[in-house]
Amino acid sequence: MADTAPPAAPTVDPASNASAANITISFEETMVAYGSLYAMAVFCIVVGSIRSVGYVLEHIREKKLIEASITTKEAKRFPFTASAVLFGLYVFFKYGDVVQAEVGKFIFKRGVETAEDVVANITNGTATATSGGLFSYLPKISKENAMIVLLVLLCWEGSVALAHLLKPVFSAILNRLPIDANSQPRANLPYEINFTRGKKDAPTDVDRLIEWKFDTHDLVSVAVCSLVGISHIYRRHWISNDLIGCAFSLYGIEQLHLASFKGGVLLLAGLFVYDVFWVFATDVMTTVATGINAPILLQFPQDLFQMGWQAKKHAMLGLGDIVIPGIFVALLRRFDCRVLEQGANKKKQLEGKKGRWYFQTTMVAYAAGLTLTIFIMHVFKAAQPALLYLVPACVGVPVALATIRGELSDLWNYSEEHLVKKDDKEAAKDAVAHKKTN
Repeated sequence: MADTAPPAAPTVDPASNASAANITISFEETMVAYGSLYAMAVFCIVVGSIRSVGYVLEHIREKKLIEASITTKEAKRFPFTASAVLFGLYVFFKYGDVVQAEVGKFIFKRGVETAEDVVANITNGTATATSGGLFSYLPKISKENAMIVLLVLLCWEGSVALAHLLKPVFSAILNRLPIDANSQPRANLPYEINFTRGKKDAPTDVDRLIEWKFDTHDLVSVAVCSLVGISHIYRRHWISNDLIGCAFSLYGIEQLHLASFKGGVLLLAGLFVYDVFWVFATDVMTTVATGINAPILLQFPQDLFQMGWQAKKHAMLGLGDIVIPGIFVALLRRFDCRVLEQGANKKKQLEGKKGRWYFQTTMVAYAAGLTLTIFIMHVFKAAQPALLYLVPACVGVPVALATIRGELSDLWNYSEEHLVKKDDKEAAKDAVAHKKTN
């Protein structure tokens, strides 16, 4: 998870650092840059939270279980998993060349060259197939090539997320275009791709490993939005970066389902420690964040008024500082909207109940925490772990409000875990536990 970058953060294009360093940024330009990041972050959380209500209600009404969900069990493990991934990337960025050479020594058996020559050739990227076996492929496993693969993958995923969000727009246009010979809109044909595991003669005993459902409008939307991803791969412009980043944030907050309030508190508490440790106690977070040249953050130029659209010096905000608090705020939005009661069609139970304000108050708390993060970052001119300020605000405010309103028990015990699809082992455990209780 990337952290908020300081005002003098590295530009997206490393080659432009020298020219960017000579630019003097005014206070007004700084405020415009951080105000834009602020507005994008708040927009993504508000819209994503509203969309998450429809996402969960759709699953309830269609009696489908939610697959991508963070339960209490996953919330406990998430900070450790994230730490392992982060440290792995750090080792790869900082010691990748050394590890590559050592692996080369181990793999090398026989060949035209000596082991020392091959290791030297790996270091300067001139190793050839004469090294034998897997050895000829080692020079291709470099940081530069790995970053290209990561960039292409993230741009593709971002284009798909953007296409998902903009599909209603494309559908509205396609439904009005006279495309076929009779000047009528062409039918929106559905498609489905399944990867299953099981026996051919027992179709009922089949596990669906992957199930893709899409239609013609999806294909058109992805085709158009992929132009944004292709543009970013070739130009790395901050506008295409922000389009992909906002799409990631909106899609993540909508569909990365947080299953319970307890799980949300555990998740935020664990990531609070994770963020503070890796930013303040080590150089791991900053090394990884500045080493990945991919759309994993939002950025806005601080020298926009001086350099125009080709601005070089950017203020940055990591997507993790939007999505992680965002899925917690989305849970509060669903709590406010009484999603479980609406899904059960218990309309009479909704009448006459007091309004809830957890979503609104927590959004104010998030906005205040983000403002404090930007202020401290600007004063100390150093990267800050945004969750250090966002987690106490996003957790403390709804808990305090629930205590005042006498709803602390309802909020603390709020859970949607019964809507989550469980794996085979968990389902078997639940079945055994159910038999014992009966």
